[in-house]
Amino acid sequence: MKKKRMRLLCVLLVGVIFFTGSRIEGRICLYAAEDAAYTAELKKGGFPNSYVSALNALHKKYPKWKFEAVQTGLDWSTVIQKESVNGVNLVPKSGNDATKSTAAGAYDWTTNQWTIFDGSSWVGANPKYIFYYMDPRNFLNETDIFQFEGLSYSKSQTIDGVSAILKDTFMEQDVEDADGRTLNYAQAFMDIGKKTGVSPYHLATRVRQEQGLKGTSALISGTYEGYEGYYNYFNNGASGITSTSVIKNGLAFAKKSGWDTRYASLEGGAKILASKYISVGQDTLYFQKFNVVNKSSLYGHQYMQNVTAAYYEGKKLGQGYSNKNQAFVFRIPVYKSMPEKPVSFTATGNPNNYLKSLTVKGNKLTPSFKGATTKYSLVVGADVSSVNISAVAVAQKSTVSGTGTKTLKTGTNKFSIKCKSESGSTKKYTLTIERKKGDGEEKIPVSGVYQVGKDTITGIEPGTKAAAFLKNIRADGMTMKLVKADGSEQKAALQTGDRLKLYDTNKKELSSYNIIIYGDVNGDGSIDSKDVKKLNAYLLGKEKLSGCFLTAADTNRKGDGVTVLDLVYLKKHVSGTAKIRQ
Repeated sequence: MKKKRMRLLCVLLVGVIFFTGSRIEGRICLYAAEDAAYTAELKKGGFPNSYVSALNALHKKYPKWKFEAVQTGLDWSTVIQKESVNGVNLVPKSGNDATKSTAAGAYDWTTNQWTIFDGSSWVGANPKYIFYYMDPRNFLNETDIFQFEGLSYSKSQTIDGVSAILKDTFMEQDVEDADGRTLNYAQAFMDIGKKTGVSPYHLATRVRQEQGLKGTSALISGTYEGYEGYYNYFNNGASGITSTSVIKNGLAFAKKSGWDTRYASLEGGAKILASKYISVGQDTLYFQKFNVVNKSSLYGHQYMQNVTAAYYEGKKLGQGYSNKNQAFVFRIPVYKSMPEKPVSFTATGNPNNYLKSLTVKGNKLTPSFKGATTKYSLVVGADVSSVNISAVAVAQKSTVSGTGTKTLKTGTNKFSIKCKSESGSTKKYTLTIERKKGDGEEKIPVSGVYQVGKDTITGIEPGTKAAAFLKNIRADGMTMKLVKADGSEQKAALQTGDRLKLYDTNKKELSSYNIIIYGDVNGDGSIDSKDVKKLNAYLLGKEKLSGCFLTAADTNRKGDGVTVLDLVYLKKHVSGTAKIRQ
């Protein structure tokens, strides 16, 4: 009896006790036997530890299965680099954008357009996506492992198995061939497989993959103009940038090969598989897709460009076996310097975080806008107290922040405009606006978050004390005084309607600035239900607002006047679900 090593598996169970109605959680510990002797056999055969657990589980369920470690001798990172060359591995343009390559030559960040490498809709695959499909450890289960099955003919393969693969496809029914004979696809694949030494299951699965369920391609119609009477079931030589070129190239190959019947095309394609792939070591779906064994043409001589082809064909191949308790041989690749754990992949969506445009109304940016450039500047006159910044993302599913109406202080103003992609990555664009100093205007250096306009100061958080405010604003050579609306000195918390007055050494008033706290509509320094009531009354025409109080009512800071939307912003602030940006 083989020695067995017991491995503890804990399964979290969540149950309901019906007679009490209470919910409980508990852990029940189960023991699974792992065959220590077979584990040692796998390791001796060349399988790393990260392969062993899954293969051991398969062996326990299917003891007749045999697993062979194919030592490629190739460095994992080098393999991924070579397979990621533009055009080698493709995905459909209609798929999740995260699966597509954004490498130079494969994608244009400024237009969100992918380069077409084959037909009219096949684009480059994301290296991380290739990474996932090339890692054999992701597919060591009874469903997906058949991409590693040896593809030579076996007596264990039956016509019923072929029929199972062809079910619900155009090949399920007999068809009259060009020579007048009746063609039964299942029988044809059995006969051809035996003759060429290729698995009939593989042949049936490959044609299903190439021609789809309905079989409407011009490559097998036999009626395409200029190539009437010729067929190409395996799409041999069918490549090109346009659909027309793909069809013509494929049918030219068929005509040159003399495939003037459907059967001749099936047999001819099978012979190519046998001579050019299976006989040179590319005898699994995986090795036909990813050539890491045929040393004379590594990373080339790959039967299909679709990066998922081996995976999906393998699934269909496995479905052909009604009885999986057979002596299958699976040839599984092993690479040098592989990650300790299987590679995962999450389709997070479009990665584009570029802006299509960035504008400041009525002004011209320096330099001229380009999506890859992230720093811009412009200079405005002393009479410009605010600007409107607009930006549009390249990708529709990206989001843009940092735009809208911005108050300018005299001197340097910096603004960040961010573009966040659907996948979550953010690109920051910086806009520096220099506002000129007017004649006789004194420049007031401001620190903190305060923003000085022509006659206003904003950026003040509710509850800011007068002393703290004065400490964070400086006017060289001048005296400052903070007063209330009634003219008395403000020593407590600031309110909308307060004024900062500036005096020269002779106590002559030079200028003054209105204090504005967005949301403090009634000027008591707080943002609460009383402000909601006042703003609501204004919108209903029952009360008037003017000057800095009207400005304070523009709670969404869009500079579009006071609307119902500002009331919504104010209510959210009061309820604590959002905060008004000062």
